Amino acid sequence: MSNYLPEDFIEEVRVANEITDVISEYLTLRPKGKNYFGLCPFHNEKTPSFSVDPEKQLYHCFGCGAGGNVFTFIMEQERLDFIDSVKLLAQRKGIPLPDSIESPQDEEAKKHKDKLYMLNRETALYYHENLLAPHGRHALEYLKSRGIDQRIIKTFGIGYAPKSWDSTKNYLIGKGFDTQLLTEAGLILEKNQREYDRFRDRIMFPIIDHRDRVVGFGGRVLGDSSPKYLNSPESSIFNKGSVLFGLNLARKRRPVDSFIIVEGYMDVITLHRFGIDNGVASLGTALTMEQARLMRRYTQNIYTAYDGDTAGQRATLRGLDILKSVGCNARVIVFPKGMDPDDVLVNHGVEYFNKLLHDAMSITDFKLDRLQAQYDLDDQEDKVEFTTRAVRILTDVENLLERDIYIQRLNNLTGFRPELLYRYVEQVENRGGRAGLKKNKIGNNRHTTPIRKARIHVAANIKAEMHLIRLMALDDGIAKRIIDRLGDLQFEDPIHVKVADIIKELLSRDVEINPAQVLNYVQDDQLRGKITEIFGMEMEYDNVDRYIDDCIGELRRSQLEKRRNHLMEQISRMDEVQEHNSEEYKVLVEELSAINRMTKLDPFGKEEVM
Repeated sequence: MSNYLPEDFIEEVRVANEITDVISEYLTLRPKGKNYFGLCPFHNEKTPSFSVDPEKQLYHCFGCGAGGNVFTFIMEQERLDFIDSVKLLAQRKGIPLPDSIESPQDEEAKKHKDKLYMLNRETALYYHENLLAPHGRHALEYLKSRGIDQRIIKTFGIGYAPKSWDSTKNYLIGKGFDTQLLTEAGLILEKNQREYDRFRDRIMFPIIDHRDRVVGFGGRVLGDSSPKYLNSPESSIFNKGSVLFGLNLARKRRPVDSFIIVEGYMDVITLHRFGIDNGVASLGTALTMEQARLMRRYTQNIYTAYDGDTAGQRATLRGLDILKSVGCNARVIVFPKGMDPDDVLVNHGVEYFNKLLHDAMSITDFKLDRLQAQYDLDDQEDKVEFTTRAVRILTDVENLLERDIYIQRLNNLTGFRPELLYRYVEQVENRGGRAGLKKNKIGNNRHTTPIRKARIHVAANIKAEMHLIRLMALDDGIAKRIIDRLGDLQFEDPIHVKVADIIKELLSRDVEINPAQVLNYVQDDQLRGKITEIFGMEMEYDNVDRYIDDCIGELRRSQLEKRRNHLMEQISRMDEVQEHNSEEYKVLVEELSAINRMTKLDPFGKEEVM
């Protein structure tokens, strides 16, 4: 199968699957006003805050912010990608898939992968049976010595690879699989024209992907041979960087409120032993972007729980930046030096682990703590170097209120004045070319606009943008009129820019515009929830054209105000260095005067009385 579905087919499937009917198959909905409400399936709640709008064909939870159309609901509920959610809903209504999405090559590749999945599943069952057989007794005893009981063995499908050169090979060939397939799956090796089992005398952990398919195996040695852990080689169905051990179990929690990333199989299993069922582990490699995005599909709250040694801390640092880059709210569980999750739970119990979880550190706190440990802050040179490096960390803190907390912390640690630290952070940002987050400069000259007034203008501007994109999503004709009237005006809010770009693209392809259609092109869960909330808001107006003109007029006034503030800053700086007579100064003042006349503002920023 190809990953492409025609847009008219997608829209046919969406229209055929009325959203209220589909969601009613998963939860109880009751009418309230023009919408339907129920308990949200994506987070725990006692009072219904999950709303379904049959007119717009959207759902939105006022509690957790989840939102989208019928496809995104199925994606979240069934943990499918977009293409598979469309196919499932097509099947629900008996709509045949278009011939154009099938090709002999695609179909052959899919059949081959299905054979590999079947082979791995059969192998996992074989290993599991061997663990429970007499010749697997020593492996079973080892697991019991680690506190792993029959419940955990069954949950994870743990098995045992016999101490034999060819028993696995012979068993699978007897089941009808050929040696070429076994070799591709990494179950057998060839040397000196002889084929033999890759895994021998090892505890076997099936590696199961988020779609509940066995994609490979991890084997732990029972004796002293090396390597201690041996994974399946990569294949057409197994890529270590795109799979997380334990995710197939952790994603089934309701709600999926967080994941805990640990280092290995046994850490995940130990968490389950103690009733903590949201642990996942990368497969002996550093966390990848693909793994981070995979987790982000289910939750944005991620805890890292790597070992407390130096290597574990390095792995934590690498992982934190990746998690942040995909929009995760990442925090660090800090273990006593030399301990890992297994040590903490076995020796100190769940209560102590939960305390460490509760005290988990933010990315910034963790980085600053690690940095501080490298310096003696009683030494002046160390203090300066520490502060210099700490400031670089703070440039990544985008929330200004949160940044203020860390500025105060640096002030307490180093004694450097907060205003100096603020100035240094801004200097580092500017030097690095980072956009935004610069504070408004408040001077004492007559050209300064009060900061409160600037904030009001920004709020009005964003509100006007929001009204416009809601109107654009309702109707093709309205969308075209708004785009024409906007001319060279640009939206500022990134969410509004995203929606406008989607609508423009749909118009260019002559695709019908509606809110549910627009959401087909929004992949990020958090963004989709925000856009759904915007689309769900009510608007009151008597004349749509006048309403559009009012909103666009506000955008134009805001743009002029922004240019006006910029001019005043430039003029203020030139005032400070006595550059009143330069040609540039005169040009700036002239432009400022023109804008003041256009916006009906006097030079002091006050509304003129008409």
